Amino acid sequence: MKYWINIYRAHLKIGTAIMFQYRFAVLIWAVWGFVGPLLGLAVWSAASSSHGGNITGPQGATFTDRDFAAYFLVFMIVSHLTMSWDAFEFAFRVRDGNLSPRLLKPIHPIHGDLATNLAFKFVTSTMLLPIWALLFYFLKPSLPPPNWTQLLAIPAILIALVLRYIWQYSLALIAFWTTRVEAINQFYFTLDGFLAGRIAPLALLPGWLGVVATYSPFRSMGYFPVELILGRVPSDQILSGFLFQVFWLVVGVGVFRLMWAGGIKQYSAVGA
Repeated sequence: MKYWINIYRAHLKIGTAIMFQYRFAVLIWAVWGFVGPLLGLAVWSAASSSHGGNITGPQGATFTDRDFAAYFLVFMIVSHLTMSWDAFEFAFRVRDGNLSPRLLKPIHPIHGDLATNLAFKFVTSTMLLPIWALLFYFLKPSLPPPNWTQLLAIPAILIALVLRYIWQYSLALIAFWTTRVEAINQFYFTLDGFLAGRIAPLALLPGWLGVVATYSPFRSMGYFPVELILGRVPSDQILSGFLFQVFWLVVGVGVFRLMWAGGIKQYSAVGA
């Protein structure tokens, strides 16, 4: 354990130094994360206004303008804390052979990438905190009173972070078989948009799509921790939500290990 703590401490120091070196570029990328949630908020707020101030989903869940504000603002923060970009970056390493020297190191490349990801979130969260506070102040979301389920959102977010990371890293490994992964990545993120609740609360999805979303890994990556924070998860469904997270995490680790073992055997690139 001490060995891995030292490894991650060193990588985090390097990653944080890099983020501060390019702090303005990093801030621009971080601010880009505002676009999707705010656009979703604008669309659903307009829809709510045209329906008398609230929208009711197929299962009876009702959202007002302030409920939509709370949902998308909280989703904005959770999405930032769980985001990953390796699905786009890994293919470049495979194409130009930059992966080769990383394979000579005594630890798996995923550890250095994860530490860089965590450093990005630490630096940018510090920068974005005042902006998040202003958005909450001006949009006046309808937030629930403090309760014990909100504390459970902390482990839910941590599991969602690792879950999303391992699945997106597994997606990135497709680059071992084809270096043109843009279409595959776009399809994955389209699914993520619908099934994780990025475009709309899952409670408002049509019946069949809501069922698919409930049992997909994407719900565990975003919607579940957001709903915990907002107090919208019934107490008798909290345990099952965590079990789904753990299940998809175990499946994701298995998929990652199989794809890495198969992909590394046929890896070839300039400098490989």
